[in-house]
Amino acid sequence: MNDKVLKNIRRIPLFILAIAAAVIIAALIRCAIIYKKGHDFVEDKMVANSNINVMLSRPDDWHIIQTGSISLDKDDFAWIDGSTATIPITAELARQFCGASDDDISDYADHNTTHYAYEYLIYSKIRYDIYGHFNDYKDKKLIFVTEPSQDELDLAKQEHVELDVTPIAMDGFVFITHKDNPVDSLTVEQIQDIYSGKITNWKEVSGNDEKIIPYQRERNSGSQTAMEQLVMKGVPLMEPAESYYEVEGMGMLIEMIAEYENRENSIGYTYYYYLNNLYKSDDIKVLKINGISPDNENLADYKYPFTTAYYAVMKKDQEGLPRELRDYLLTDEGQEIIKLAGYCPVNGG
Repeated sequence: MNDKVLKNIRRIPLFILAIAAAVIIAALIRCAIIYKKGHDFVEDKMVANSNINVMLSRPDDWHIIQTGSISLDKDDFAWIDGSTATIPITAELARQFCGASDDDISDYADHNTTHYAYEYLIYSKIRYDIYGHFNDYKDKKLIFVTEPSQDELDLAKQEHVELDVTPIAMDGFVFITHKDNPVDSLTVEQIQDIYSGKITNWKEVSGNDEKIIPYQRERNSGSQTAMEQLVMKGVPLMEPAESYYEVEGMGMLIEMIAEYENRENSIGYTYYYYLNNLYKSDDIKVLKINGISPDNENLADYKYPFTTAYYAVMKKDQEGLPRELRDYLLTDEGQEIIKLAGYCPVNGG
């Protein structure tokens, strides 16, 4: 056997080792990516849960409304998901149909935040557990959320999914500042000018001679989507000037405005229901828009400029109990449940 053949034979193990090493490295990279997705998911869930500082207890006038026209059991709540701000809807359904106690609500109302709820509904396949592992889970068939962002609509189109988006409750998208800020009302145009960077000082809107600190939410959060589609309406949002101007979680945004050292200079946005019922702060005040406050009367007749809704969303081809539940929530009885949960019903009742 000549030297050339021997040399080639000696190279074979090295070649195999190189392939094996490449496979191992690729596997490690994939595991790292999966772990990060799982880790991010858990962190987002923790942020969402920490954004609620008011117990989800039943109101003093709580009473049974449902008359048995449909039925839900505890297992059915596994296919319900949604935004943080709609947890009370699911909580009230659990009380009405399953007799859930206030202490047991978290076993029923496990909302994964707006964007994850849309992803789970659209994909309906897998999610990541706390360790980043793939886990099979019950398909999400009905979600209670704010309106879909363009990214979420694009994702649905990419996956050949048609969404059925139906309003079930009304709310006001509100702008908040610290209680010490002398400004009480802004116009729609002033809001747009502040968030497009044209207005940068409170004195331009009859306030103090102080720089405006405009907080934003992260992309595809329910409130950021509302900001882009309901408020700005094509007017480009400026990039957050500094990293702390973009905040994850509505509760965190409220805290930043309430507690930041220049708090009276800050402005941010959230949902009126969330602020009043899920994350109260005595240091926050809601700004009127065009002189109009976002109370139920002004929401019901659409006088408040940023009147919006919470939606029951499912796939267009969804049948069975999820569709029955969606339809039920639009009945007089279902809207009474929405009202008992603290929301403004879409029928104005």
